[in-house]
Amino acid sequence: MKQDIHERARNWLSDQQGLQPNEQAWLRHHLRDCAPCREYSEGVEQLIRALRSVPFAARPALVRSTQARVRTRAEELRRQRERLWLVLFSCLFVSLFGVGSTAFLWRGFAWLGHWSQVPDVVWQVGFAAFWIAPTIAASFLFLARGTHFADHNRSARG
Repeated sequence: MKQDIHERARNWLSDQQGLQPNEQAWLRHHLRDCAPCREYSEGVEQLIRALRSVPFAARPALVRSTQARVRTRAEELRRQRERLWLVLFSCLFVSLFGVGSTAFLWRGFAWLGHWSQVPDVVWQVGFAAFWIAPTIAASFLFLARGTHFADHNRSARG
């Protein structure tokens, strides 16, 4: 069933911040032409003003506990941001070191390959395996750690 225009106007009056500009224009136009909806809107505005004029005081214990929780959360966010910077700088350092050391490592593997008289393909595959091994090892460790945490959290909830 199609929604009545007066019902739509009343629904939109309850959430005016979420309306699109064309919806706001339609609502203003409708309120200008429709006396019952305009009275409803004025009643809602009076009710909101009346509710805002009622003083509200929280108990001191509630205020203190809320302030403590806000401070705790702010401290957690600060520590998280510091850890993020540490991870960022660590990744940057590792990347720069990896780029800088790759040329030396390549030459070392080339020298070792020529010294041991193995084909170029053999020492190049050895270089690639040596170069990528830490990444694979770290991936397995992170995967195992994530699986451990997921299993631990699942068993703690169960």
